[in-house]
Amino acid sequence: MNINPRTVGFVVVASLTACVFADVDTGPSGHGPLPAPAVQKPAPATLSERFGTWFVPVPMITLDAMDQGALLAEDQATVQPAPFRFGVERGVKLSLNDGQWMDVAGGRLWRIGIDAVGALNSRIHLSGLDLRVGQELAITCPDLEQKMTGILERTGDFGTGEAYGPFSPTSRGQIEWFVPTGQSAKELPFDAVGYSYGYVPVFSDISYGGTCSLNPACYAAWLNESNAAAKLTFTATGGSYLCSGQLMATTAADETPYMSTANHCISTTASANSCQMIFFYRSPCTGSNAAGTTVAGADLASTYFASDCTLLLLKGALPAGCYWDGWSTTNPAINAAVTGIHHPSGTPQAISFGVKNASGFNCGTPTSNWNSVSWNNGITEGGSSGSAIMTDTDHKLFGVLTCGGSGCTNTAADDGYGRWDLAVAATSSNFATLLAAGSDDTLEPNNSCATAKAVTPGTYNTLVVKRLNEDWYALPVTPGATLTMSLTFTHSNGDVDVQLFTECGGVIALDRNANTNNESFTYVNPSASSTVYMRVYLSTDTRNEYSFTFSTSNQAPSNDACAAATAVGVGAFAFNNTWATDTTLALPASCDEGSGVTITKDVWYRFTAPISGRMTASTCNAAAFDTRIAVYSGAACPTATTAVAACSDNSATCSSGTSKAEWSAGASTSWYIRVGSGAGGTGGNATLTLSAAVNCPSDLNGNGSVGGEDLAIVLGGWGGAVTSDLNGDGNTDGADLAILLGAWGPCP
Repeated sequence: MNINPRTVGFVVVASLTACVFADVDTGPSGHGPLPAPAVQKPAPATLSERFGTWFVPVPMITLDAMDQGALLAEDQATVQPAPFRFGVERGVKLSLNDGQWMDVAGGRLWRIGIDAVGALNSRIHLSGLDLRVGQELAITCPDLEQKMTGILERTGDFGTGEAYGPFSPTSRGQIEWFVPTGQSAKELPFDAVGYSYGYVPVFSDISYGGTCSLNPACYAAWLNESNAAAKLTFTATGGSYLCSGQLMATTAADETPYMSTANHCISTTASANSCQMIFFYRSPCTGSNAAGTTVAGADLASTYFASDCTLLLLKGALPAGCYWDGWSTTNPAINAAVTGIHHPSGTPQAISFGVKNASGFNCGTPTSNWNSVSWNNGITEGGSSGSAIMTDTDHKLFGVLTCGGSGCTNTAADDGYGRWDLAVAATSSNFATLLAAGSDDTLEPNNSCATAKAVTPGTYNTLVVKRLNEDWYALPVTPGATLTMSLTFTHSNGDVDVQLFTECGGVIALDRNANTNNESFTYVNPSASSTVYMRVYLSTDTRNEYSFTFSTSNQAPSNDACAAATAVGVGAFAFNNTWATDTTLALPASCDEGSGVTITKDVWYRFTAPISGRMTASTCNAAAFDTRIAVYSGAACPTATTAVAACSDNSATCSSGTSKAEWSAGASTSWYIRVGSGAGGTGGNATLTLSAAVNCPSDLNGNGSVGGEDLAIVLGGWGGAVTSDLNGDGNTDGADLAILLGAWGPCP
């Protein structure tokens, strides 16, 4: 780190809480790796990609060059320990007229690019972000494979108005802003723009301090710990900084994404929020550097100044393959073999091998809060700060790097590591509680359908869903009622998906698995149950937070009125008429089968006969209530003068008051099917089945043959009744008589 431990100005003023650990290792072992999701979804598209405007040149603002020599001189004069600065943030004057508007589907897209002469890397930072509902904003880097960290809405991912784009290894960045149709945009939706001017090539494959580092990819025994290590880049006090960190296991091994680093690196919420963690930023044992995978944003879980330890809670989705380091509450003995994995000067991961040579190092007061490490092979440099030191015997972390003189030009110098055991022991740090298990919400336990949390309509905030602990809710939705649900979450922090079930162990009734922020839907409960079960789970990542608001309403079915009749053919059609209204059209007295002619809670279907023959409309044994069916001929909704082609209340061959109506129809003729409840009916779930048969259309009484009884039906309906209309012309006459006489005898 090129720091002289005898001259650092780091004085500890905090006191340790008296807490003694037994002389045994009580810390957890590491765990992982994080498996790849069963279904790998693509990364969300930038706004330019979504709207197909990516190929159109973006207007560019170009900033002047900065004096990189002067900036490096400032760094040499910085009092240590301090994080490794590699860029400075400068304000950018930006107006609406500087960008370019483009008409896109559903609204307009505004874009602007920012560049700077001589910048070796860059980042765009917005303050005062406040987007109207429906607006979206993205800070993108066209030169990166991961072009953005996510789509921003409202006041950003942390609700503070601060928004950060990814660090780019080039000088270019872009702002994209979508405004939906109907909204005006007279000013920019943010107050200030900051541009990080990078003057140190921390995203280069070449070490800033030299080429004396060892590649961890060449040491298979340390692969897990390499998969836990990350390069930390963040914004603080007007600059861009670099440190190292590593994922930390909880005692419960619940995959909570805690990351350790140094207090002198990150000690504020703002810096934690701005932090960008890059995993797998390392070279193969032979070959060129891999780009790594970026995780954006963190919360400050806790920090402990006295031994320079910080614990972050990562917000962005972790990549598959990550590992959680184990840690120890035992301070190792002198001469214990130790290993560190870190990112010296921002280069690809390095590994260093050494020994603990003293229980004390001058990184602050008291010096006993730090362990001294000398290196046998490898070094550390600026950017290695915050990285773990681990014992070779169990690979558990026992400290984080604070200060020291090590470097490629001073390979014999020692380094000081803040003691992790002191941070865990101090009650003021809360490390012990945090590292026992990650926090959850107050509605737990609800990780299965059997333990679903019963909730009432309303809003539920700050809920936590985990890969190892999904959430279930029991929602009160009466049969036929409509559920309206709105969930809010940040997709880039983990892909939250939702499923609905009408019974535990049943089939999925609704599956919502979009690849965007938030999720909203409506759902009509078709079941007889008054409970709908909602499963909230993670498709990617280990942990995310969300909120939801829901309501229920008793809306009438979409085919409640004849004018909105559902067009159907032959088939089975499930419906729920619980909230259907009553049509005023009366049934004729001929439809009275002993229980009157009242039909209530009726729904409508428009049926087209596929053939000439015998049609059947049936709810027979397929309804949870007493049904009634009426059939009308014609291409227009029936009126009071329209004849009823067929009707059925309680069919003799059906149970529980269900119905079956039959009539003759010509091919391609139109019919209206009206199905509902009897007088005082409650409604519920039912299935209407429509069928057609051509084998014996003249068998009007259904006894399997054409004879005198069928002739009597034709003669009785002569001149008008469509129930005996065999050719489908809407009338019973000589043509129908001829059809009947031609079919005389047993049905084929």
